[in-house]
Amino acid sequence: MIKKDTFSLDSDSLKIYYDIYLDSRFNTYKAIVQIAHGMVEHRGRYNFIASKLAEEGYVVAINDHRGHGDSIGGDIYLGEMGENGFERAVSDMYNLHLELKRRFTSKKFILIGHSMGSLLSRRFLQKYQNDIDMLILCGTPSPQKFISLGIVALKILRFLGLNNIGKNLANRLSFITFNAKYKKIDKLDSGSPSGSLWINRDESEVLKYINDKKSRFVFSINSFINLLRGLKEVFSTYPNNTINSKLPILFISGEDDACGEFGVGALQALKHINSQGYNNTKLILYAGARHELFLELNKDEVLRDIMQWIESNLDS
Repeated sequence: MIKKDTFSLDSDSLKIYYDIYLDSRFNTYKAIVQIAHGMVEHRGRYNFIASKLAEEGYVVAINDHRGHGDSIGGDIYLGEMGENGFERAVSDMYNLHLELKRRFTSKKFILIGHSMGSLLSRRFLQKYQNDIDMLILCGTPSPQKFISLGIVALKILRFLGLNNIGKNLANRLSFITFNAKYKKIDKLDSGSPSGSLWINRDESEVLKYINDKKSRFVFSINSFINLLRGLKEVFSTYPNNTINSKLPILFISGEDDACGEFGVGALQALKHINSQGYNNTKLILYAGARHELFLELNKDEVLRDIMQWIESNLDS
């Protein structure tokens, strides 16, 4: 029987909420799995994969990133991650990691990151790679050619006090091209400037997303700037003295994932990771699948591949 308990950690006067999934049939657990969710969503959307992994004997935990879900308060609200929010979100993940290692000692640590969560996880790798035993990156975004220009432009708009214009422009430019491939009118999400069909072939899951009040917000201009900085950072050069070349790293992406340039982004991210000295890597592309692999029509296939890969690396 799966038991899900909710806890919180204090971080910079902000409570970071997280869930732990455990299957009561087990007295001991195979490993710790920590999941980092994506942009403009929350931990509750990962109930399927978290429950399934728990059923296989894993401790599974996932937190709401600051400015998402329940991790809000004071100057931190939905869409506003706060000053240096990307880096602080990585620190929040690390604090949760330490808490999990304290509660479940001597267990291997597996980090799974989806979309923005994959960027946070790659930054986690840069800073704390000795704490990771396996890394899974799902739907990781492509590197952006004009990222520095975008950061400067948003900073200028912020300086001029045009925060609303800046965040709406950044939101439109970030997402409007994602739905372009799908010719039919996105009637499911007519109120959205970008449409949402790009996230999933399963329209029932798309409907759940667009009707989810915790997923209906736009990033602040400050959060967009921090996100772009984070994207730039994870494609930078890693410190040479921190590389564990044998660390198992799995990339998974849909071939129809517009966020990852239809498989190109995942391949570019893998090549960058390889160039930094990590050579125990694998890429799986799923034909026809879009962005949210853990909720896609073939989610059982994705989960099966993940579990097989984890099991194959548990004893290494």
